[in-house]
Amino acid sequence: MSMVLLKQVEGPKAWRGADLGRDGPWLLRLTSAEQKEIAAALRHAQKAGVPMKHWREENFPLDTLREKLIGMARELRDGIGFTILRGLDISGYSDDEVGMIYWGLGVYLGEPLGQNPKGDLLGHVYDQGRTYGNIDVRGYETAAYLPYHTDSCDFLGLMCLRQGLSGGLSSLVSAVSVHNAILAEHPEYLGLLYNGFYYIRREEALGSKGVSDAPIPVFGQKDGVISCRYLRNQINAGAVKRGVPLTPMEVEALDFMDAQTQRADLRFDFMLQPGDMEFCNNYTVLHSRTEFTDGPERHQKRHMLRLWLRFHEPWPTSEYFGQHRGYMLKDRGVVLAEV
Repeated sequence: MSMVLLKQVEGPKAWRGADLGRDGPWLLRLTSAEQKEIAAALRHAQKAGVPMKHWREENFPLDTLREKLIGMARELRDGIGFTILRGLDISGYSDDEVGMIYWGLGVYLGEPLGQNPKGDLLGHVYDQGRTYGNIDVRGYETAAYLPYHTDSCDFLGLMCLRQGLSGGLSSLVSAVSVHNAILAEHPEYLGLLYNGFYYIRREEALGSKGVSDAPIPVFGQKDGVISCRYLRNQINAGAVKRGVPLTPMEVEALDFMDAQTQRADLRFDFMLQPGDMEFCNNYTVLHSRTEFTDGPERHQKRHMLRLWLRFHEPWPTSEYFGQHRGYMLKDRGVVLAEV
């Protein structure tokens, strides 16, 4: 276990939702000129025919927009840890073309990672009729409320293709502010959270093992930089799979953490509109969404595209915490390296 940080963390990463406002520097809008540049980059990529997994910046050329994307990457790493890029008119594009645009923008922000062992480049987040809570089901396959959690990558991108009939409100909370709240009110919980918990492994959940080899820390710190990794449902499922129930104090610690993520003064709620792109740092920000309801028509069915990306420079983590590695695309061919 890495040394527990026993002092309050200050700075932009320790933000509170109540202080952000509705139109701050976290919200960036595409200009008409930038949209035209995106359309030209898409035509260039389509004409060249290079497979997406091999794309570099030159395969999706953005001379003007490039500086804005560099600024977004800087905010994700050193600022509050999330941005929303708004204003892309997707009405004239097919779903595949929107995916190509999203991938092309992502290449400027970081190194793309595979979404699963098959190496799928883009995740598709929609209701597949599965039941949240089943041991082999991932939350993004359902329409259920998803508690605050992180994904297995340095930073996450979600792009709205279509909204559902109702629900599907997105929400973010600073993991650093949550850490500060736990330290202020129940510091005795931090040792348990730094030590971590066994996680279910979804792809192997129905097999004989299907559990992480060692406890996975919820919090870690290096030189005062807090990192977080958290999926309560997978912790609960891991305990069931191992046949070793969580202790009462472990349950108390996790329940208290969940309560902090849901605090109205800490969390930041927003609705993604078609064409909106959200990016968040999975070390410093937890994300959630409310339950949603689809309609019978295609345009009434909620559908998000998901990107998993890695920072160009490694995030500062202790040896006990480890890096979010997702499914690395070594030479843009999938390598199983999930952490």
